Amino acid sequence: MNPNESFLFLLGSARRNGNTEQLVRLAAAGLSADATQEWIHLGDHRLPPFVDIRHESAPVYRAPEGAEGFLLERTLAASHLVFAVPLYWYSLPADAKLYLDYWSAWLRVPGADFKQRMAGKHLSVVTTVSDENRRVAEPLVDSLRLTAEYLGMQFRGSVVAFGNRPGDALAEPAIVDEIGALLSARVAA
Repeated sequence: MNPNESFLFLLGSARRNGNTEQLVRLAAAGLSADATQEWIHLGDHRLPPFVDIRHESAPVYRAPEGAEGFLLERTLAASHLVFAVPLYWYSLPADAKLYLDYWSAWLRVPGADFKQRMAGKHLSVVTTVSDENRRVAEPLVDSLRLTAEYLGMQFRGSVVAFGNRPGDALAEPAIVDEIGALLSARVAA
């Protein structure tokens, strides 16, 4: 791990302090003191429904303001984005999906250079499922892996934990070590 790595933990659950957040916070406590950590509950930064104007005549995506501007700024400032999201209906929770939809606009904001500035950053995902078959999380993980590939980011991988009620995931203590290894891993160039 780069000791100066800047982590942005994107919490996408509709529930505060749920299984995924608990696990990631425990694992992140073991990161180097030199690594910066920023934690964002996506639900605290409400975005309006995304409107795709790419195919309108003379589409212009304006510089983001408010919650959108804040999220763009924090996204670009981080070197490692960690999606800490529970699995909702085999996909991302609504706040996390909406945040990703805005990436489409940010690709087109004049001067943002979003794709170029995202290239080389790291992306990881930690999710919790209530199904003992952890393969049900593959659509969520694939969505983020493909997003990283499209932007030239380095996908560090994923950890899929089991837990239904808050605290259930803590019954498997080794999963915290697995998340810690994911966060600290070196990615081959």
